[in-house]
Amino acid sequence: MTTSFGPPAADPPAGGVSDTPPVGGKSDTIAAIATPPGVGALGILRLSGPSAREVASRFLKVGGEGLSPKRAVVCRADFDGSPLDRVVVVYHPGPATSTGEELIEITAHGSAFILGRLLAAALASGARAALPGEFTQRAFLNGRLDLSQAEAVCDLIRARTGRSHRAALEQLEGGLSREVRGLSSSLTDLLVRVEASLDHPEEDIPIVEPGAALCELEAGRSRVLTLARTFKNGRLLAEGARVAIVGRPNAGKSSLLNALLGMERAIVCASPGTTRDTLEEPCDLGGIPAVLIDTAGLTDHPADEAESLGLERTDRALERCDLALLVVDGSRPSGPEDEAASRRILERLASLGRPALTVRNKADLPSAAETPEAPACDAAVSARTGLGLRDLVARIGPLLGDSPGEQDGVTVTSGRHHAALLACASELAAAGRSVTERPGAWEELAASGLRAALRELGSITGEDAPASVLSAIFARFCVGK
Repeated sequence: MTTSFGPPAADPPAGGVSDTPPVGGKSDTIAAIATPPGVGALGILRLSGPSAREVASRFLKVGGEGLSPKRAVVCRADFDGSPLDRVVVVYHPGPATSTGEELIEITAHGSAFILGRLLAAALASGARAALPGEFTQRAFLNGRLDLSQAEAVCDLIRARTGRSHRAALEQLEGGLSREVRGLSSSLTDLLVRVEASLDHPEEDIPIVEPGAALCELEAGRSRVLTLARTFKNGRLLAEGARVAIVGRPNAGKSSLLNALLGMERAIVCASPGTTRDTLEEPCDLGGIPAVLIDTAGLTDHPADEAESLGLERTDRALERCDLALLVVDGSRPSGPEDEAASRRILERLASLGRPALTVRNKADLPSAAETPEAPACDAAVSARTGLGLRDLVARIGPLLGDSPGEQDGVTVTSGRHHAALLACASELAAAGRSVTERPGAWEELAASGLRAALRELGSITGEDAPASVLSAIFARFCVGK
């Protein structure tokens, strides 16, 4: 959680908007614990601001020439005049730091008591407690990151699978920013030429022909929509999916949960009705972050109130899921009650608009003859041996909207970015209509549409993001990042 992004490249990303006030006050020196709550071997306190080194020197007993740039120093930290801990301190002078200003990182023993006292000492020495996301917001305001990169920091921290990590890292390293700026550059070039012919008709400036303008507007809109379409995959990677596991008692639902998790999470035994409540566990399904929901077995005759409540919770799990796995026992013939329960659950999912996969479990045992009324199975697995699990996971992705062929390159993972791209495409479509519907007077309308489209793109990277949007974005971050 203390990632440093290093000095800016030769052509640094365009940063935040200069007239947008930071959450607290850019002239303040802020401090926060940057490691998670709890006990660990090490913990980190961060300070950032114009007086970071001066504040740290008031409670750190460094000795010698004091803190030298980019040099780890072992020294004593005091609290209220008494020794607190031996710590390692690194001083990073601004502006070539992750926040664009003086930065101090103090590594202490990971005791909650020690870290709490270190923070108290920093505050007593003149620092202010950092607000959520304030370190990253300062990076944005000081031009170290643009807004889409700043948002990727939060996504990287929360990444739960390899694919969600790659998508966040690509955005943090400027992949989305480069795509957006490339789009902005081509649209700006067209806008400049259209406005030049509007503002200086007497000058010998090449006129933008309507046909050429329409081609450029349609090409830009196509590029914008191509990028927007990656959100189908990106939303899955950022938000994850809820997968409910349903079926009759003893079909092997809990066994399938354990097999997909790769660990014994749910209790499994031969007697039916072991699961009375829903059990939720995070899982990596072929790179898609998911939550698996084990549910109570479906029955028409609940034995007691607890079983009835469990069935109610199963129905609520279906209402909230993105996909359901209907598990049937493939080792025994299905009876009328089994078939009725399967039909009811599939009809219920259809009414909710939820996709379903019918999974025949216990494929390692001899298969029972299927009746014409039994639901057609989409996958056969053995939760005990692992047979067929890989194929099942491969089938889940497409039903959730995952497109394996679109995994490479830039992926839009933010609903805010997706909405801005769609709005940009809409403005370009309106500009294109003005060319065809208003011959002889299309330039002004097209220029207006181009300016609006560029504002939408600018809201992604931060050049045109309002203060309310900035506040909402950085409020999602943890304190210390």
